[in-house]
Amino acid sequence: MKALPKDLAELFEFELATLRVTSREGKHREFKRQPAANEMLRYGKTLAAFSNTDGGVIIFGVTDAPRSIVGINDQFPDEANWANCLRSSFAPEIDFAVREYVVGGRTVVAIGVNRGRDLPIVCLRDSSVERVVNGRTRSEALLQQGAIYYRQAGQTRPIHHLELRTMLERRDSDRLAAFMQNMKIISEVGPDKIGILDMSKGAADGDTTRLYLSRETARHLNFIERGRFVESQDEGDSAYMVIGSVQLNQALAGPLDPQDQNLPNEAADKLRPVVEDVFWQGIPFTGQHLAKLAKYAGLRGNGPSDPRYCIIDDKVRRVYYTRAGIERLEEALRTSPGIALASFASQSTIEQFIGN
Repeated sequence: MKALPKDLAELFEFELATLRVTSREGKHREFKRQPAANEMLRYGKTLAAFSNTDGGVIIFGVTDAPRSIVGINDQFPDEANWANCLRSSFAPEIDFAVREYVVGGRTVVAIGVNRGRDLPIVCLRDSSVERVVNGRTRSEALLQQGAIYYRQAGQTRPIHHLELRTMLERRDSDRLAAFMQNMKIISEVGPDKIGILDMSKGAADGDTTRLYLSRETARHLNFIERGRFVESQDEGDSAYMVIGSVQLNQALAGPLDPQDQNLPNEAADKLRPVVEDVFWQGIPFTGQHLAKLAKYAGLRGNGPSDPRYCIIDDKVRRVYYTRAGIERLEEALRTSPGIALASFASQSTIEQFIGN
């Protein structure tokens, strides 16, 4: 997945002076006091549910009642242990990221996943744990082979039929959109000038990324099979090089679903009922406010935007927010109202919110 943010405050809201946590658990976030080796499968189940829904993060080092940052006491499982646990229990493979934070001298660790690329993520095996209830030991089912776990209202549970149908329809729609975008690029550039790069594996996996070319395309390319990029030939490691110019982020966009073509003011109108529900009726909220909120929520920034949530058409200088993007903004408003408001509102509006 994408790297977790450098600032812990981007994951949840807390008071730096007291380390009291004001954010709640929800669809995309769960807090844990300490990592426990015998709970790895339970954590994996939650990560699988996050991946099947829209991504999320588990944060270790936070107590439940009262909710505050206390830090972890034990050594955190390394990434190899997490990878083995997830790979042995779920398929397709779940891509995850781990990051350590230090705040107030206390160590907090987060492990997060994005929405899976090849859904659904399915459980591969049965597993149970022993629980002592009223002095008696009972077996509690933890994992069920063939189950698809889903995240809803801060809980992990098996997916319902309607949710599964929606997931599959969204997956197929995303695949079709990606296919149409690639066909558009091939049409514009020319089939004899196109290569296909397999992005499913890379150097991080200990494998070789494959580039597929037609004979006609390869005939016009020159390759240097191996080169050394060092000042001295006695230093450095060998590297691979392709001669030519590679331009990123110049892909031609395919057609958008009309429901995902929400201009800033249109998206603001759709989000207004949520804004008024979280704050108050009549609070100022326009397309400009929404753009600032989108930056806080990570939908937009200095780099390329995530096309699942926000699409920028440089040719006509338009910004579109998708349905998933509007849902992500709603989540940001409901989970951390104070920080969300501070990201887009005027000082007078913020003072009115504090006064209430």
